[in-house]
Formats: sequence, C-alpha cells, structure tokens
Amino acid sequence: MPPQMPIRLDLELPVAPTDAFDAYVDLGSWWDPRYTSDATTFSGVAVTPGPGGEIRELHADGSSQLWGTITLWQPGTALSHSFVLAHDTGVPSQVLVTFTARPGGSLLRLQHGGWNEDNAADRDRFTDWASVLAGLPARVRRGRSLR
Repeated sequence: MPPQMPIRLDLELPVAPTDAFDAYVDLGSWWDPRYTSDATTFSGVAVTPGPGGEIRELHADGSSQLWGTITLWQPGTALSHSFVLAHDTGVPSQVLVTFTARPGGSLLRLQHGGWNEDNAADRDRFTDWASVLAGLPARVRRGRSLR
C-alpha cells in the first residue's frame, strides 16, 4: 500500500451515533496509555470542543502534550483533527471519525490520512488503530449502564 493511503478502520458500536460520538471524545476514559508519550504518568486526555479546540494528553505532573487541533466538530456525525502524537517529522497527519446510524447502533469509521512526502515516514507507527480503539466498546458499555 502506498504511504499516502489513509489508514481506515470500522467499528460497530451498540449505541446511537450521538452516544458513540460522546464516548469517543471522552478519549481519556478509554485510550490505552501505551499509545501515549509516557504511559507511566498518563492521566487522561482533555478535548476542547469545537473547531480550533485542542486535544491534549495529560500527565500526573501537570504537564500536557498537544495531540492536535479540531478542524471539524459535528456531534453525533463527525470529528476531524490534526494529529501530531508520535510524529518524529513534526508534520501532522489528519484523523477523521464519522458516526453513522445502523440497526442496533452505529458504525464508527476512522480514517487516518493527511500523509504526504513530509510525514509519510511516520505512517507505519499508526497501524495499531484496532488496538487503540479496543477500549472504546467497554467505555460505551459503561456509559449505557449509567442510564
């Protein structure tokens, strides 16, 4: 596959798209600490809603690291943001997550693209999206049990 091709992943979730979106943007509740800059001090993820909002990795010592800036915020439908975590080149890629109603729930479709000659060398680090998203279904189930 050429380095410029987006990485794609589909995930079925047993909730409506609005609830799937809310669970997804609660990144700190389900993101695997192994996929952070420092798993030993990782304490969560802060998401500032809306275009121009930031996504930041938080640490126990009070420090934070920018993951990206939100470029599209449509609750229940779509979220897109730049992504700089683990980019040795310093050139961001782009993550687009869409939510579509399906019988019995919704389909989350993740597309990690924005690869170009300046950041293509970083692309191979991002083939573990299935592992990264593995915590999301459990977060969705927890959210359903709170109702």
